Amino acid sequence: MSKSTTDVMIHMKSSLSPEQFDEVASQIKSIEGVVRFDQSSRKPNFIMVAYHATQTKSLVILNKLTRLGFNASLVGI
Repeated sequence: MSKSTTDVMIHMKSSLSPEQFDEVASQIKSIEGVVRFDQSSRKPNFIMVAYHATQTKSLVILNKLTRLGFNASLVGI
């Protein structure tokens, strides 16, 4: 049985520099169940995260970002 993914959009108060994005992406992708962490090229303050809802939750991802010191909020699924 293949696992379906859930998407969540996260708004970052400040845009991430390329270096910050790489570091944050590495941290978020280390969460079990996270499949993808992408920054919008048109609106760099928005991050799309795809994850397996059976393995993690959107609040786990958001909490990781805030623990890393970023002002972020969930926009929608």
